[in-house]
Amino acid sequence: MINNPRFCPMCGSALEQREVADRIRPVCPACGFIYYLNPIVAAGTLVEVDGRVALVRRGVDPGRDLWGLPAGYVEADETAEEAAVRETLEETHLRVEIEGLLDAYSYGREQDRGVLLVYAAQLIGGALEAGDDAVAAGWFAPNELPEVAFRTHREVLHKWRQARSVNYRRGGLADAEVVAMLSQLYPDGLSGGYAHYVTDPEQALFVAVDQGQVVGFAAMSVGQQGRIAEIEQIFVHPRYRRWGIGTRLAQTCVADGRTSGLKAITVQVPVGNPGWTVYLSAGFLVTGFTTSYYPSRSRGPESALLLTYDLTRDS
Repeated sequence: MINNPRFCPMCGSALEQREVADRIRPVCPACGFIYYLNPIVAAGTLVEVDGRVALVRRGVDPGRDLWGLPAGYVEADETAEEAAVRETLEETHLRVEIEGLLDAYSYGREQDRGVLLVYAAQLIGGALEAGDDAVAAGWFAPNELPEVAFRTHREVLHKWRQARSVNYRRGGLADAEVVAMLSQLYPDGLSGGYAHYVTDPEQALFVAVDQGQVVGFAAMSVGQQGRIAEIEQIFVHPRYRRWGIGTRLAQTCVADGRTSGLKAITVQVPVGNPGWTVYLSAGFLVTGFTTSYYPSRSRGPESALLLTYDLTRDS
C-alpha cells in the first residue's frame, strides 16, 4: 500500500526522518519538501436486485479465492463515485448508478492505512459476469453469503443482512405513540399525532421494526374520489438510513393498496429532498411538478415533484 519514500520527488535528495507537527515525517534537508504519507482511498458498491447482493470471487491476493464487494482504488483523475461505478463495471460487467454513500471505513494499520467508501448502487444494465481480477461472480441472499475476504466488506454485508431482517407491518395505537416521538427527529413531522392513521379506515400507518424497536414508518391517506391514496410521510431513523428501509416502506404501502383495490398511490416530495429516489426504487414514476406544496411546519409553499404508482398496471 503506502511505501516509505527514500528520495525527494522535487530535487532527488535523500529524505530524512524529522518531527513535523508532532509527527515523524520524511523531510528533504536540501529543499525542505515534506512528504506526507496519506491513506489510499478505495471505493466500491453494494448492488442489490430482488433481495440478493452482487459479489465477486477474488483471483489475486490479498483474499485470493474469497469473496467481496466490487471495489478498487480511486484514480487521481476521477471522483470516488466514478471509481465505484468503474470498478463495478470492470469486475462484474454491471452498469450501475450511485444512489448514495452507505458508509466509510478505515482499514490497515500503522503506515499502511486506507479508506474504503461503499455506495449503494442501482442496476441499470449489463449481466453479472466475472471480469478484471475476479474469477467468479454471483448473486447472494442474506442467508447465502460466502466467505468474505475483508473485514470492511464483512461489516457492510452484516449491516445489509440486518436491514433485510427488519419486519414491516401495519401499526397499532402503541406504535402510533412511538412514531409520534420518532417523528420529532423529522423536520416535517406531523404535530397532530398519528393515532388517527390507526383508527380511521381511510388512513393507514405502517412501521419498520428491528428487534422490537420501531425504526421507521409510513403514513398514508386514501381520498374519497377515485380510490387514490397519498403517502404523506416516510421516515427512517438516522441510524438505519441508506439501507433500503424507506424503499421497503413505500413497497409496503403499494402492497396494501393493491390488496385494498386502490387505483393509484401518489406522493409529493420537495425538489431539494433526495428522498424522491426512495420512491423511484419502489417503482413510482415522476408524473408532475407543483409549486404549491405545503409541508408540515412550513411557512409557505415549496416546489415539489409528484410521483405516482399506478396500481392498474399490475392487473
